Amino acid sequence: MKDPTSTASRRRFFRLLFSPFCFLLALTLFPASLAVSASDVPGVSVIFFDAKDRELCRFEAEPAITPQQQAQGLMFRTSLRRRTGMLFVHDRDEIQNYWMKNTWIPLDIIFINGRYEVVHVHRGARPHDETDISSRHPVRYILEVNAGEAKECAITRGVRVRFGSTSTGR
Repeated sequence: MKDPTSTASRRRFFRLLFSPFCFLLALTLFPASLAVSASDVPGVSVIFFDAKDRELCRFEAEPAITPQQQAQGLMFRTSLRRRTGMLFVHDRDEIQNYWMKNTWIPLDIIFINGRYEVVHVHRGARPHDETDISSRHPVRYILEVNAGEAKECAITRGVRVRFGSTSTGR
C-alpha cells in the first residue's frame, strides 16, 4: 500500500518546481496577450517648475513602460503635437543611452533622475541619427518632446519635475 503523505509531498514538490517553469513558458508563448499597450495606460502630465516653484511648462506624455514600448518609442511617427511627448519609465536610476534610428521627428530629450530633477537636456536630436545620446548621469525618466520646446520652456539642468494624470484621461 502507498503512503499517501509521500505521494502528496511529491505532488506538492513537483507543483512548486514546475509552476514557475509553466509561467515562463506561458510568457514566451503568449507575450502579446500579457503585454500592456500604451492605450491601456493613462497619459501622464509632466510638469516642470523653476527654483521658486513656478510652473514653467506642462507636457501630456504617452508612457513607454514595457520593453516593447521603449524599443518602439517614437519611431516611424511623422509628427508630434505641440506640448506632447513620450515618457520612458525605468525601474531605477542608471545611465541611459538613446538614439534616433527610424525616428523621423527632431526631438529634445530631457533626462530626469529619481529625485525628479532634470539632470541633462539634449537639444535638437537629429532624425535617423544613430549616434548614442547619453543621459550623462543616472536617470529614471526620459521625456522626448519636439525639438525646441525644452528651450521655449526654459528647461535646463536643476529644473524640478512633477507627474500627474492627464486631464483627458487618455
